[in-house]
Amino acid sequence: MPRKVSKWVFVFTLAALSMHLLAAPQTTTLTEQRAKFLQAREQLRAGNISGFKATALTLKGYALYPYLLHDYLRPRLRRLRDKDVTIFLRRYSDLPMAESFRSAWLKLLAERGRWQTFIDYYTPQTQTVLQCYQLQARIETGQQARLLEDARALWLSGESLPPECDSAFAKLYKSKLMTSELVWERISLAMEKGNTSLARYLGRRLDASGQRQLRDWIAIHKHPARSMKKARYKDTELARRMLVHGIKRLARSDIDAAISRWQKLQAAYSFSEQQGREVARELAVRAARAKHQRARALLDSLAEEQIDADIFHWRIVTALHEKDWGLLRKWTERSPSDETLRARWLYWRARALEEGGEQAAADENFKALANERDYYGFMAADRIGQAYKMDPLALSEDPATWQRLSTLPAIVRARELYYLDTGYPARREWHHALKSMTGYEMQIAAAIAASWGWHDRAILTLGKAEAFDDLALRFPMPYASILSKYAEKRALNLSWMLALTRAESAFMEDVRSPAGALGLMQVMPATGRETAQFIGFKRYNNAYLLDARKNVAIGSAYLRRMSDWFGGSMILATAAYNAGPNNVRKWLPRSGCMEADIWIEKIPFAETRKYVQRILYFASIYDWRRGATITRLAQRMESVYPAKQRQLAGLDCAALQLSLN
Repeated sequence: MPRKVSKWVFVFTLAALSMHLLAAPQTTTLTEQRAKFLQAREQLRAGNISGFKATALTLKGYALYPYLLHDYLRPRLRRLRDKDVTIFLRRYSDLPMAESFRSAWLKLLAERGRWQTFIDYYTPQTQTVLQCYQLQARIETGQQARLLEDARALWLSGESLPPECDSAFAKLYKSKLMTSELVWERISLAMEKGNTSLARYLGRRLDASGQRQLRDWIAIHKHPARSMKKARYKDTELARRMLVHGIKRLARSDIDAAISRWQKLQAAYSFSEQQGREVARELAVRAARAKHQRARALLDSLAEEQIDADIFHWRIVTALHEKDWGLLRKWTERSPSDETLRARWLYWRARALEEGGEQAAADENFKALANERDYYGFMAADRIGQAYKMDPLALSEDPATWQRLSTLPAIVRARELYYLDTGYPARREWHHALKSMTGYEMQIAAAIAASWGWHDRAILTLGKAEAFDDLALRFPMPYASILSKYAEKRALNLSWMLALTRAESAFMEDVRSPAGALGLMQVMPATGRETAQFIGFKRYNNAYLLDARKNVAIGSAYLRRMSDWFGGSMILATAAYNAGPNNVRKWLPRSGCMEADIWIEKIPFAETRKYVQRILYFASIYDWRRGATITRLAQRMESVYPAKQRQLAGLDCAALQLSLN
């Protein structure tokens, strides 16, 4: 019986050589091909193999024919001949699922002990199991050149490794490469990941002295304060590594104790400069997160080359928390080495100068930034009363490149999968096609996707190409009628709704986030159920959230509730939509008043902070795209005040102070 299947598969795979297939009737229109493709898939799912074969053999010239072949072959992999598999892999190597097909076959070959065939068709794999099988295959076939070195590279992991690695590791353990230094190197990796069980297991390969040291390290990891009270270890490289680890652990729970202990340890041990910087950074960040009184001194002590995006963020937040504009001025004197920090640096440099009474110098910095089409650029333009610079630049027409890309097999397959409304498979094929494209080609590809109405791929492809000037492609308005209907019904600004939907899903109706949010406005199921009940849905199930109309009906109602809960504040409602209202309540000032740009900058969740910033400037761009009067960010950003003062919504900080006096 298996032989019969293999024979048919061989004929099916070599369709071009089969007289039967050449004689088969061919569909003539794309519409007919699409219909027959769906028919063949349904026949295969239903187990109607004879019907499937008859239908599939009429689709040899159709772009998605390889998908039918894959879907037939994959569950029958155990019964296929090598020739059938290798023909498929050779002929359809550009399919996104070709490598997963290969991986499944390699596992089958390993299971059957067919090691030479395994090696003949092995390609670099990301799965550790297959990497281990490749080492075993080399052992079994006598191909052991550099085997031990490759085994060592795989063995050096902070995670436990699968049993398929055991045969290769057994040789490594018996070799001269397996030294106590190598064991300690892997123990260090395990300890950095907090994998103490793996560290203990590895410790069996140490002598009695080494095992005592490992027990000390694990004790330091679990109880850093208690275990580091006295500097009782010899000044060795291992001891220094253990103590650095312990200080970083202690800093998580007790900044003062960590600082005090580190100062004493520095006097007793010869830590390297790199270790010193590592600890200094950890202490500074932990102190800043905790709003500790020593945060400013710790951040100030860091070397300039340590000032990356994370440290720069905590410097800004610390200075703003302490309302110390002079400190912020000091921390922004030197331009950042990272160009991605330029806009943020210029804005807060200008704000510090402004607050210090140096308006002319502040305006120079604002002017240098005001032409940028982003959050900080629009904010800077507001400070100096300058119009926003949209400066759209449509992609130049390039018919030759358009034609070449649009006929690439991967692009054609992506188009067909998109038109057949397959969701993930279509997006996977598109992403696969981009891998071999230049930045310019990706821009043309984005325009091709937009011409099909596939706006989410256009948006994401332009982002991948770092091409930000074609505003029509970057800020499309699909589902405009639905969004407009519910914006009006919920008394919400339409540009805000468009901006939020673009930020949430890039207009993908069927998208599911890793956290479980669904649909256009990325509504969590629990929120969807509660909100649907609140607005009077008689029935509800989570599938509603994958339907554009129901999703927008529910998502817009939830956004309206967030707006009402936070006194009509767009920035607070937007933050609450992303992070939840309880978090936003925690972030409100306890007294007084906080300017909106400062409040946003201090949002503890980086994702929410960037989300709010994106939606604010996206909304202004959507004003422009709609031909509406552009609402400036300053108009959208009311000052933030304690929850008990919600009735004072709409007042800026100066007006609020007058109202309270």
